[in-house]
Amino acid sequence: MAETKKKGKKKEKEPDIVFFHPDLFEVPEDGSAPFLKGYRCKKCNQIDFPKISPCPNCWGEEFEMVALSREGTVYSATDIYIGQAGMETPYVFGYVDLPEDLRIFAQFEADVETINCGDKVEVVEGIIRMNNDGLPLKSYKFKKINE
Repeated sequence: MAETKKKGKKKEKEPDIVFFHPDLFEVPEDGSAPFLKGYRCKKCNQIDFPKISPCPNCWGEEFEMVALSREGTVYSATDIYIGQAGMETPYVFGYVDLPEDLRIFAQFEADVETINCGDKVEVVEGIIRMNNDGLPLKSYKFKKINE
């Protein structure tokens, strides 16, 4: 928890910053597994992530949210040794193919040189970087499934 001060007075503790974008990722309050949110076009049934409007397939503008598969396969991955501000290096980014015929760009919860094409991964909640105040920003990541 982060403390904030105003004009020399201590203010109540504020929760750590969370970046979950409500249209992309959900971490259920009941403790069940987190999931990415896909959007199915009500006209043609195409699923997209993130939501694209109008639908690039049929120009439809009505969508329903669907929970995407939690598991996928690594399409590609790269180890980053010189990164952007707020991100502790090294880290791993890449693409994950989901069964819904979607390819998701994501950060991996992994050490460098441990993620390979074809690895099975699952979506998890994780810290993706620190903000300018040094507080964690959380979102989705993928983690290798130990077989």
